[in-house]
Amino acid sequence: MTTHHPLTRLIGSSTIALVALLALVACDHQDVVAPQETMSEQHAHAGPATISNANVVEVIARHEGEDYVFDLSDEVIPSGWTTFELDNHSSATHFAWIAKVPRGAHRGAAKAGMELLDYWIESVTNPFQAVMDGIIAGDPDAFDPFNEMPGWFSDPGPRPSGGPGFLAGHENTRTTVYLDEGTYIIECYVKDGDGQFHSATGMIALLEVDNDLGHRGSEPRASFDVVVSSDGIEAADRMRPGLHNVRVHFADQQVYGNGLGHDVHLIRLNGEDVEDVAQWLNWMLPTGLESSSRDRGPQTFLGGVQTMAAGDIGYMTVNLTPGEYAWIAEVPADVGMWKTFTVPHGTTTGRR
Repeated sequence: MTTHHPLTRLIGSSTIALVALLALVACDHQDVVAPQETMSEQHAHAGPATISNANVVEVIARHEGEDYVFDLSDEVIPSGWTTFELDNHSSATHFAWIAKVPRGAHRGAAKAGMELLDYWIESVTNPFQAVMDGIIAGDPDAFDPFNEMPGWFSDPGPRPSGGPGFLAGHENTRTTVYLDEGTYIIECYVKDGDGQFHSATGMIALLEVDNDLGHRGSEPRASFDVVVSSDGIEAADRMRPGLHNVRVHFADQQVYGNGLGHDVHLIRLNGEDVEDVAQWLNWMLPTGLESSSRDRGPQTFLGGVQTMAAGDIGYMTVNLTPGEYAWIAEVPADVGMWKTFTVPHGTTTGRR
């Protein structure tokens, strides 16, 4: 069964979109979870860990003048388990949403005589920016640009394929997902201080996955599991400090009032109210999802796993230090989809 990206449910009906605008494993007997001894720490900062026999694509997020851009280490890779290392070289928060481009987009680009990325920006990125501009301006017809989008975006739509979650400025994270052959879009739709999506200023790229290059990568082994479903986020209440490889299970998917479905992001709270973080995560609010050098938004996001289809699995690697944390999904705050946990002082993991 094909699973569409949740945002496609907003397309095709301005009435539904307007409603959206207006509406706008926990452990049984262990309270501290330790990872299996299958990983070795590579660096002192959060993120990198040994993942054997894997494709590795480095994604560098940079701020150039008024623009935000992605630099990819590779544009064509073999199929299989692929690790995306997001290095945030800017002060703003970013992520790297990955989705498989449907065949209709390829046909549309060919018919228009355009490069695929240019066609995607014209057909998808620019209408979303026009909608956001209308929301900020209080235009009652803000969602009208969605009606001009091509049919392939809603049927069958891009297939959500994970990618690194929200990451604070000057941080580093790794997320591993399985990619089969095809073309994938990689983008960040965090907004700058003027309401411009970072993707609209250049933080968007294409990645080709080619079976002719072979099939690489073995599935990583996990330290512990996080399960996200319409029932919420299941995870341990306490975690030991140190290096962890987190397996995220997408038990199901559901579309919420902001047009998005389940994903999982990790934030070190540093005294922040998790409900305030949830409010910030709503892209449909005029100041929601804004992060720039002037106003960075909630700190400190440490990565995660972006939206995937029901039944899919993604991995993220993180080096936890003592403190208070939360797993949180990018769904409306009134859903309350978050799970707080503590990392106490004590024996670290990932060291021999």
